[in-house]
Amino acid sequence: MDESSETHQLVQAVAARLREARRAQRLTLRALSDKTGLSEPFLSRLERGRVSTSIANLILITRIVGIELGQLFRDAAGTTATQHYTLVRASERRAPEAVPATGYSYQPMATGWPGQRMDAFLLTFPVKNRADVLTSHEGDELSFVLQGEILFQLGDEKIPLRAGDCLYFNAEIPHMGKNVGRVDAKVLMVAAPGRGPGRELGWWRAPGPGRPVAARRRARRASRTRSDT
Repeated sequence: MDESSETHQLVQAVAARLREARRAQRLTLRALSDKTGLSEPFLSRLERGRVSTSIANLILITRIVGIELGQLFRDAAGTTATQHYTLVRASERRAPEAVPATGYSYQPMATGWPGQRMDAFLLTFPVKNRADVLTSHEGDELSFVLQGEILFQLGDEKIPLRAGDCLYFNAEIPHMGKNVGRVDAKVLMVAAPGRGPGRELGWWRAPGPGRPVAARRRARRASRTRSDT
């Protein structure tokens, strides 16, 4: 099977699992739209495999429909409830999926263990990355740079990262990474979503004169909350 066919099958499988999970919760597309802040047409296209979305949106949706993020990517013949691990061989790993709005592609690393509490992805930021949006979601996140140079933005702070650098942070603070090197940058990202209902804090342009005051306040409040715990 070629890479494009495999990617298409993954997209369709993810779409089907999202649709099944939503229906199991007896949620209409409109109700899910109200809870996530994502448009009803977008959610409809997502459930039909017609559009890609970011990891942040997937975390948000899966928390609301009551499934783990890893369940979206596991094979039908995945692990059973009696197993204590999941193993993904290099030859079995899913092909990367591009998310144009974010400027990166992501590839699930290990999924399928029931009750999985962490989700790992390999993110690839192309040299000509032009993404200029921030995102946020529940839980903690770890980013380990494997290759290249990343300018990572966390709230109002910009943090340069190179191969071997590792950043652990509160994912509720708006964040994004941009490739500022001469080669494609690769980052191992591990997310541990919170146990409460997922929520999307929003998308923002990079901080500057036009950045909404409310967005800056939310970022500072999330930062203070984290430091007080």
